[in-house]
Order: sequence, then structure tokens, then C-alpha cells
Amino acid sequence: MSLYRVQLKQGSRTIVNHIEAKSVQDVLNFFNQVSTMQVSEILEVKYQDKTQPPVDDFNYKKLFKGFIRNEDAGISKQIVLQNIKQSVNEKEIYEACKQFLEINSYKVTGVYCSLFKI
Repeated sequence: MSLYRVQLKQGSRTIVNHIEAKSVQDVLNFFNQVSTMQVSEILEVKYQDKTQPPVDDFNYKKLFKGFIRNEDAGISKQIVLQNIKQSVNEKEIYEACKQFLEINSYKVTGVYCSLFKI
């Protein structure tokens, strides 16, 4: 059995539900049979940490906004990150984006138009 994150919508209301099932189709069939809400998204949960989260000590930069891009493909996407470690600077965020992220299966080649909110 797999764990799924299901987003349901009706009118202006959106609900997120977690459910365990054998397949995506089973999840879809279940909600179509029992709910009037429309299933708008089903994601398989690949990682879950059930340990106690750290206490909020407010020792972080509140927000980072920027655009990551792939120059060869000519595509870009906005990235918004919250609670950035105080020890992390803009250059380290750029390098992490290049190392770990993708845009439409293309490697990130740059970050532009960034903003920090402290």
C-alpha cells in the first residue's frame, strides 16, 4: 500500500487529504464514489518525517524569491523559499538550485531577479 496526498475542490473550497491505497486509480475511484468534491490532484508521498519539528526560534531569514532558469531551453520558473538559515547566502542558494533542482527536466543554469525578506 502507498500513501497518497489528495487535493479536492468544490466551489472556492480546497481540502487536502492523506489516504492509503493500492493505486492512484483506487484513490480516484474511492473519492468519485463517496464525495461530491472534484479530485484535482493526487500525489504519492515518497517521504514523510513524523518526528517532532524544531521549536520556532525566529532565527532565520523569512523569505527568498527568485527565478531559476535554463538558458539553453529559454525557460524559467519562480521559486519561493521560506525560513532560510541565517548562515546561507544568496550564492549558496544559487549553487543549491543548480545542483539539486530542474525545470521541465532541464538542468538549472542560473538564478536571476532574487529578493530576500529579512
